[in-house]
Amino acid sequence: MDKDPRNPLQKPFWSFCDAINAGNCRFAYNETLKKMYSIKNLDSLPPMPEDGDTWSVMQSWALPTRSFLEFVMFSRMFVDSLDAQIYEEHHRTNRCYLSLTKDKHCYSRVLELLVNVWAYHSARRIVYIDPETGLMQEQHKQKNRRGKMWVKWFDYITLKTMDEDLAEEADSDRRVGHWLWPWTGEIVWRGTLEKEKQKKNLEKEEKKKKSRDKLSRMRSRSGRQKVIGKYVKPPPENETVTGNSTLLNVVDA
Repeated sequence: MDKDPRNPLQKPFWSFCDAINAGNCRFAYNETLKKMYSIKNLDSLPPMPEDGDTWSVMQSWALPTRSFLEFVMFSRMFVDSLDAQIYEEHHRTNRCYLSLTKDKHCYSRVLELLVNVWAYHSARRIVYIDPETGLMQEQHKQKNRRGKMWVKWFDYITLKTMDEDLAEEADSDRRVGHWLWPWTGEIVWRGTLEKEKQKKNLEKEEKKKKSRDKLSRMRSRSGRQKVIGKYVKPPPENETVTGNSTLLNVVDA
């Protein structure tokens, strides 16, 4: 963030986020987290302290696969909650409170900073790699975050439970109208696995039934098929067959 040309005054995290989102970044995060966690009042935002270190912007970050999948799980729920409060007006007028002008991508500036909130408060290590020198330097060291992290909010089990609740709701088709979450990834919960297991069992039973029916038909046959006709070998050429006054002559064509 300290190298971003949009931040010449070196503003701290939430101030910078407000500056690039029409002054409404903090409000958007507050409303989104309240909806996402189903709470009525949220007096403060997750602290992003000004400790001399920097933050990631413009999607310039990388994660191990497992951590990336956890972040995707968190971010798709966050985006869904953000979309729920903005979509209708934005879809109708092309305006949203995160932009001073008509903007087709008004969510993007909020989302480009989201990975920092998740990584800081889920106790991930944050390391900056200088793109020119390759120098690696840890930012916001974990030991300095103690007492500042909202770990319970960003705990994997908590987020996984929330994700499964949404998946169960999507699988039941109870909700009608516009809903972004089902379109942002797979719908997986414990019931999904049970459904897949039941489907496989039904397919196996159907296959077994077809095999039993085939064997039953084969066994129920009365015997070999009766001969339709009997082949009679013709007499040799130029041979006269006598019997009961019958005479056969073979004449060349």
